[in-house]
Amino acid sequence: MYKKSEITMGHKFGYYTFDSSKEAILHRTFSFWAGNGGIINSQIHSHNTLITTIEIQKGISMTSYGEKYTMKFGYNPSDTKTYVTIEVALSFGYGMQWLKPQGLIKRWALELGTTPKKLQRTIDPFYIRIFSELEYLATPPGIKEIIMFCSSCGKKNKQHNTYSQECGTKLPV
Repeated sequence: MYKKSEITMGHKFGYYTFDSSKEAILHRTFSFWAGNGGIINSQIHSHNTLITTIEIQKGISMTSYGEKYTMKFGYNPSDTKTYVTIEVALSFGYGMQWLKPQGLIKRWALELGTTPKKLQRTIDPFYIRIFSELEYLATPPGIKEIIMFCSSCGKKNKQHNTYSQECGTKLPV
C-alpha cells in the first residue's frame, strides 16, 4: 500500500541549457526557491562533481495541492555549458493544478535570464544522453571540493559543513 505522500498524479519535465557555470546556476536557483517557499530536502553531488541533484518540496496551500521538484544540474567541461532537467510531480490533482508549477518554473527561468519553456509530459533523450555521459567523465582538473548551497540564504558552504556559515541553517544531507 502506498502512503499518501508517495502517490502522484503525474509528472512533467522541463529542459534548459545555460552558458554559465553550474555553481552560478545553483546559487541563483537556491535563492529563487528560498524566496518562493520551496523547501530543499536534499542536495546530491556526483562522484566527479559535474552533476548536482536537488529535491524541492512545495506544500499544500490555497493555490497548490503540493508538488515535488527534482532539478538536476550538469556541467559539461567540453562545451562549457550547464544542462538542467526539471521533473515536477504533483502530490494530488491534475489539469488546472499544473498552472502553479508551470508558473513557478516560468519565474525561475526568467530569473535566470532565459526563455521559459512549457513543461512537457515526455522525457527528452538528448538530456538523458548528456547526463549519462557526464556521469562517467573524470573529475576535471582544478575542482577540489564540492560546494553546498544553503536553502535559506543561498550562500556557498563547503560540503563538510553541517550548518550554513552565513545564517546557521542546517544544510541538507
